[in-house]
Amino acid sequence: MNLTTCIKGGSRENKTGYIITFDYDEDTIEFLKANIPHTHREWRPDKKEWWVSQDYESELEKLFRNFNALAHWQKTLF
Repeated sequence: MNLTTCIKGGSRENKTGYIITFDYDEDTIEFLKANIPHTHREWRPDKKEWWVSQDYESELEKLFRNFNALAHWQKTLF
C-alpha cells in the first residue's frame, strides 16, 4: 500500500506526528487500529485523513512502501 499524502503535523492535543491519506482499504485500517493505540492516532472524517504519532513511525514504514520518501526525503527536494 502507498500513501497518497504524508506531512508532519500535530494532533488535536498538539502531539507531533504525521497527517496521512491513502486509498480506502479495510485491511490497512484494521492494521492501524490493531497496531497503533487510539491515543496515538486520530481519524479526521471531515478531511478523510489520519494523524499518527511520530512514536509509531516504524509501523507506518511497515505498512506504507513510500512512507520514508514522503515523510523524510521530499523536504530535501523543495
